[in-house]
Amino acid sequence: MLIIFDKMQEVNSAQNSLKNYKERMSAPVDALDPTSDSGSAVVNAELIIPKLDVDCSIRTDTVNAYNAVYHYPQSAAYGQPGECGILGHRTTYSGLFRNIGDLETGDKVIIKDLILKKVYTYEVTSNGNDIRWDYKTNPIRFSQEGQARLLLITCYPPGKKSAAYITHCKLISTSSF
Repeated sequence: MLIIFDKMQEVNSAQNSLKNYKERMSAPVDALDPTSDSGSAVVNAELIIPKLDVDCSIRTDTVNAYNAVYHYPQSAAYGQPGECGILGHRTTYSGLFRNIGDLETGDKVIIKDLILKKVYTYEVTSNGNDIRWDYKTNPIRFSQEGQARLLLITCYPPGKKSAAYITHCKLISTSSF
């Protein structure tokens, strides 16, 4: 009887841990068709990916703009604990993420926050290992805690919305400008 009681405590602990984890995640998002309630164009940051020769604006109102990517409002802010999500096109609207598959572990991704005058430098930790074929039935949820991470999200295969292709990065430095 004591063994059953101990196992029941373990099960209750695991269920509470899962409940707490889910509460610390963002609301689910449609990874490749985001919507925003902001209503007006807001450009408050710049995304720089030296290896891909990308230098563009980060918008909070639409992903459908030339020379711009989209910051999911449900995700963490730049440089803050949790997952910051950035969505970019591969084949349309400048196709800024067309060569995202060329990124390798250790490559740098930089976000310049034009409001706070901060530069956040991230390092690619994995690329091509996270392709979410079920993103429509199992929407992406951004962690709101833990190490500051950046998720670069685009379509897969290029030009199709069959899956969400995610490049993972971790914050390695923050500086002022």
